[in-house]
Amino acid sequence: MKIKLILLLVLTGVLLGICIVFIKPDAGGTSKEVTTSEIKEDYKTFTYVITKVDGNEYHGKSTDGKTKIQFNSENIKHPLTEKLEVKDKIVAYVESENHINGIVKIEKIENEK
Repeated sequence: MKIKLILLLVLTGVLLGICIVFIKPDAGGTSKEVTTSEIKEDYKTFTYVITKVDGNEYHGKSTDGKTKIQFNSENIKHPLTEKLEVKDKIVAYVESENHINGIVKIEKIENEK
């Protein structure tokens, strides 16, 4: 019985030690929060004008008219901060290697008045 109790205490201590190592954040304070400046450095950006809104589904064309975009607001890695409407100008941040399914973030560009 003593051996089982000692073994239980040792295994509990090992489990507690592993939990502390993996759950406790680094002392260096590294944060995984992504800022806009970091996004601009790591991803390609494209400017589009929204042409059609159908629920969470958005369609648009580039400002030069050469390319089109279609995306669902639920499939973006960083959620939209505001509702988009037809004729809104946006900047799409996409992964460098995966332009089709790699939309990271969509930002609305405020219209100059």
